[in-house]
Amino acid sequence: MIEQQKPLSAIASLLFVGGYFGLTFARSAGWIPESWSLIPVVETAWLNFLVVLAAMIWMRIEKIPLSCVGLGAFQPSRTLLMWVVGTMAVDSVAVGIAAPVLTSAFGEAPQVARFADLPGNLPLLLMLLPVTWLIGAFGEEFFFRGFLMAAIAEVLGGSRAAWISAVVAQAVAFGLIHAYQGPAQAISIGIGGAVYGAAFLLARGNLWPLILAHGINDTLGFIFLYSGAIQR
Repeated sequence: MIEQQKPLSAIASLLFVGGYFGLTFARSAGWIPESWSLIPVVETAWLNFLVVLAAMIWMRIEKIPLSCVGLGAFQPSRTLLMWVVGTMAVDSVAVGIAAPVLTSAFGEAPQVARFADLPGNLPLLLMLLPVTWLIGAFGEEFFFRGFLMAAIAEVLGGSRAAWISAVVAQAVAFGLIHAYQGPAQAISIGIGGAVYGAAFLLARGNLWPLILAHGINDTLGFIFLYSGAIQR
């Protein structure tokens, strides 16, 4: 479905994926000192971004174009805007439909301590927004919808079925790294990951609409948390 200019090494991909999820598990288990946290909300998520950065550097060393995982030249256009709006709209509808079912099954999403300092804290909000664009929007989209999907599809043979399987697999993985927010929220985020993965395929492997949609979603969410419009 998406032509890769040069295949990703299965062994190297496995190492990066293992490193990313190993760090996620270590953070969730409390094995990483709290002193390593940069700012509230972000906490030690910057460590995961180091894996993303390492993967990008490795690709450059191996002369694997970043375009093979969706990072071609950024080209603003009406089509790009349509993909951003469309992805956000479908994500909102899908999650909105699932939310009542998930709430009924698992109860309300738990209060998460990492968001406690954000309401009413303008300096924190202004510090947080550029960081979340880099670590969340860019980092997570590169890793899950770009690198991980390409690696899975490559291992499975690169067929249409392989790419569809990659969409499902990365969505499950994306939900799992948010398990600290409780099962309802983790499943909801996984559904969003599936929407974004499908959008990546439909946009012919262009990550930029997803990075923008992810960043705008996170920005709006943090603004709502700051204002007290939603509670976490």
